[in-house]
Amino acid sequence: MNTTSPVTTPSDTHVCLISAQATPNLLPVLDERWRPRRVVLASSPQMRGAALALQGVIKRKGIGVEVQILDLPDAYEYAALSDAFQEFLEAHRGERIALNVTGGTKLMAVAAQEVFRAYDQPVLYVNVESDEVIVIGQNARSQPLQAKLRVRELLESHGFEVEQQQHPVVSGELRDLTARVIDHIGSAGRALGQVNLLAAQAKDAPQLRSKLSDWQLDSRSLGDMLALFEEAGQLKVKGAAVEFPNEAARSFVNGGWLEVHTYHALKDLQGQHDRITDVVMNAKVQHPDGRTRNEVDVAFLYRNTLHLIECKTANLASDGAGGDDKATEAIYKMEALLKLGGLRTRGMIVDYRGALSAHKSNLDRARNAGIEVVSGTQLRDMKGCISRAWLRR
Repeated sequence: MNTTSPVTTPSDTHVCLISAQATPNLLPVLDERWRPRRVVLASSPQMRGAALALQGVIKRKGIGVEVQILDLPDAYEYAALSDAFQEFLEAHRGERIALNVTGGTKLMAVAAQEVFRAYDQPVLYVNVESDEVIVIGQNARSQPLQAKLRVRELLESHGFEVEQQQHPVVSGELRDLTARVIDHIGSAGRALGQVNLLAAQAKDAPQLRSKLSDWQLDSRSLGDMLALFEEAGQLKVKGAAVEFPNEAARSFVNGGWLEVHTYHALKDLQGQHDRITDVVMNAKVQHPDGRTRNEVDVAFLYRNTLHLIECKTANLASDGAGGDDKATEAIYKMEALLKLGGLRTRGMIVDYRGALSAHKSNLDRARNAGIEVVSGTQLRDMKGCISRAWLRR
């Protein structure tokens, strides 16, 4: 019975089985202790697009790794798959070639593993739950992988194009403002809704100005909320009108402040958890079909797993554009976003006004989809909510 040779140094070549899950193939290539001289992406015709996406990410890293694509027959033709792997190894006799067996179809993995073991070549499996490489047939287990992905890299390795993302520096003044708005949860929901409306009305208006109605002028709670944003320089009340100094301020008042608050909470958590490797805001992601674009409020990587957060300051109990209420639309959107980064992608909806949690049917649907919900007064402990949901696993 053949046993694989011990793996104590990187192999000359990694053969990776391509599937829709790119991370297990990418991590060992980025880790200096496992990095090969060459990567061969073994792809069925159905997965060629995924292979090209992964090839692009590795090349753009500039780490000096040669990347090739090995075209395989149909992923479910066992004999043809076995022949293809055998022909490859015959053509590269004398080289140290490791098989990363984590991806591909089950039949592809079985065929590849049998051929590689017959040629006494090492077979690797990446445990994405623990970020470890397991060498099949050996008792020893490697140290956890040290490679740390960025949000852009993870998305691009799954075939998506990141058109925009931000790593803003949040001033102390804005941090204080968002904290004060959070303190008003429970008493200022209606007033904040009117602030959102005024900011939305000013979007395409001359001088970014919106007019206050008589009842808005008489609303003390609205006046107090406008004063908070005015003190921070994000708007100015001029008689019966509200003006915004620029589009960035208008967007911030129109709900962007909650994205900033969430982003800053995560940046604080990043200082406490070294496994949080990247935090971004306002990411615009283009689907491989070239037609679909997704916008993500806040995204971060923890243990090389993508976590996505949608921030909602509007009343999610109100009707949306398509006949459903806005809570249902928010859940629909998050369900679509969960497809961005592979099977392990996690999602959360942060709902300032608490309407999503107030309706059991919506809350149950979110939970059944694996979507975390932070709602209403829970926002006062944003870091604690995120930690309890995701960072203690």
